[in-house]
Amino acid sequence: MKLGKKAKIRISIIVVAIAIIIAIIATIIVVNLNSASKKETEQTSALEIDEENLVTEDDILEDTDLLLDEELLQNEEKNVISNGNSTNTKTSNTGTTPYKIEVNCEQNVVNIYGKDENGEYTKCIRAMLCSVGPATPRSGTYSLKKYKGWEWKGLFGDVYGQYASQITGNILFHSVPYTEKYNKSSLEYWEYDKLGTAASMGCIRLTVRDVKWIYDNCSTGTKVTFYTDSNPGPLGKPSAQKISSNTPCNGWDPTDPDENNPWRNGGNVENNDKGNNVTNTVTNTENDNVNNIQGNTQTNTQTNTNSTVETNTQINTENGSTTDSGVNMDKGTDTNSTVNTMSNEKQNAML
Repeated sequence: MKLGKKAKIRISIIVVAIAIIIAIIATIIVVNLNSASKKETEQTSALEIDEENLVTEDDILEDTDLLLDEELLQNEEKNVISNGNSTNTKTSNTGTTPYKIEVNCEQNVVNIYGKDENGEYTKCIRAMLCSVGPATPRSGTYSLKKYKGWEWKGLFGDVYGQYASQITGNILFHSVPYTEKYNKSSLEYWEYDKLGTAASMGCIRLTVRDVKWIYDNCSTGTKVTFYTDSNPGPLGKPSAQKISSNTPCNGWDPTDPDENNPWRNGGNVENNDKGNNVTNTVTNTENDNVNNIQGNTQTNTQTNTNSTVETNTQINTENGSTTDSGVNMDKGTDTNSTVNTMSNEKQNAML
């Protein structure tokens, strides 16, 4: 059957239209593919920039040591030994860093090991009391990571820790928490008194003295091994003083080396010059009725009752001098009140 001229024209138009549609669809597909590829490239670049900024912001220290130590950790052989109440993880005992850290989760003790003459971590040089928690690893070896600016670090629960170092993920070494950042007198003293027991959520809490030692001396890449054992370690389990009852000072960590720490002055905030300005009241009854009073500046009023009533006022300002009434003067600034009863019915009142 022959097609008419009009039919041929219609068919040609339809074919052209289909071709145009196909071309349009192909163009759209190509454009979309190019756009997706460009978007993926932009996202990748942005991610790389973000990661670069992250490293810059956290400013990882000594990343070369970290990479070297990670390579060593991959070659370690781990043998988990179960023995009654203890589980020990044995790892390669050599490394590139000066120290190795072992955390005994059962005893809440951190042991620091140095190298022996063979380069192995066999010399336990420090034992530190700590608090672990439910999320603390019970086995395994990790590489310590150090960041600038972590002298104060925000922690979970809107609290802060001093001298933080990252072990893995959210597991850190840090001090007992503080309620205010940069305020060393805002220590959670009730948590400090729990050192030596499991009290954290998972981080390893230490005294300021101990965690600062790790922060200052253990470089990035230092091995941190977790294990559980009833034996605290070669140096035994340390102790820490309880501070809750000392109201004037308990906001401070007693081991903090800060010069403003009130514990450095004998734990008495109100008396920082202990021994210089002290008022003592003493009642002495002796065979010779002699009173020894310390001080550089002293005012004594004596009332003597014998056959004659005499009132003597003496002011002595000498170091190591002795008055006729038997008063010895030493260094310090004291005011002493002494009442003596003498066998010959003479009474002296020292105010």
